[in-house]
Amino acid sequence: MPRGERLTDAIRYEKVDALKNDLFMYIDSNPEKITSNIPVFFGHVMSALDNAFPDIDNNSYDSFIDAISFRIMRACPEAKNVQFVEKIISNALRCKKKKSGKSTLRILSGIKMMDVGKYREALDYFSEYWKYDARIGMYSAYCYYALSENDKRNMLGEKDDRPTRLELQARETLLNMAGVGPSVNRLKQLDIKDTESMDRAFWLMIKKSLEWFPAERWFLKIGIEKAKNDGNDLKRSQLLAYAVERFYNDQDFLRENFYLKLEKRDGAGAAGIVKQMIQQNPKSLEPYYYGIKLSLLSNSKNSYNEFRENALEKGMPNYLIQLFDLAIFVMRDEQREAKLQFKQLKKRFKSLNFYLITIDYLMGDIFSEDNDERRKLSKNAFFESLDKYAMQVIKIQE
Repeated sequence: MPRGERLTDAIRYEKVDALKNDLFMYIDSNPEKITSNIPVFFGHVMSALDNAFPDIDNNSYDSFIDAISFRIMRACPEAKNVQFVEKIISNALRCKKKKSGKSTLRILSGIKMMDVGKYREALDYFSEYWKYDARIGMYSAYCYYALSENDKRNMLGEKDDRPTRLELQARETLLNMAGVGPSVNRLKQLDIKDTESMDRAFWLMIKKSLEWFPAERWFLKIGIEKAKNDGNDLKRSQLLAYAVERFYNDQDFLRENFYLKLEKRDGAGAAGIVKQMIQQNPKSLEPYYYGIKLSLLSNSKNSYNEFRENALEKGMPNYLIQLFDLAIFVMRDEQREAKLQFKQLKKRFKSLNFYLITIDYLMGDIFSEDNDERRKLSKNAFFESLDKYAMQVIKIQE
């Protein structure tokens, strides 16, 4: 594109990805050429990026270089050797805008070493980065465990079932993580498609952590979070089933299970969880809101009235209840009642005007007869906005 011409962010990201994919294809098809002269190839990468996107921000630029570097590691057979990996790192660093950007390259190098079974070298690269993202901690623990299993296979004489020193280091790594509690998706640079070894390492260590530390809930929480982020419904369902059975009164697991049932359109299952939450925590507003939410989704007035009455008794704010009254009319397409309720809300709760402006606009589309698709989208937007607002008011964690 000509210099001076600017792209919107959405178009730029799309075009940057297109350039990246073109380079990926070249790397995959020509590993020998790249191996023979890495500095020249990185020079071509910089030239292509600078010419096509002169105004790209530094973070996006450096992430592009990281992605190219990791692709070279995966495509080139010589990347099984640390010396070659270090050569990739040094050339990539010369390309980066921020000279402090070595950590991502070291983590990606650790993943490459883990891929090829060089676990000690992987541990050197992973270092203390586990404090910033639980995935790295899981990979480190896996490397210790894999080394331990290798040692056991090479042992002569009687079988010893006691944990080796390396297995104890794997356990210690997991316990340290549970103590610090790093997020499972903090480092966005790791949001690459999992290699087979990455997937195997993470889930094996989740399994081992539940075996070694059955009372520690944190491992279940990060496993569920990763499964959710990856769209891995099978793992998510399995871990949640285990969690709610073992920690039956844990509100976090019950909440997560409630949302899973909603996603699966299992109204009966979701209603059962609401009942369980009320029994275990009758003073909380959260389960009563979930009951109201289910009633709105199913357009059930009888169920709604029951949960509405209970929510009022438990102290749910009246203005929020009145918003739910509006919602049941909107969700049931009862236009006359919805408009009367909206007028009452405007009259009684002046502090809600900032939110009611949005609702008024959405109601105009919801009750319009012009465009069915727009009506459907507006109704969904109305429900989602009310859901977020309600959760904010009664302080429910997502």
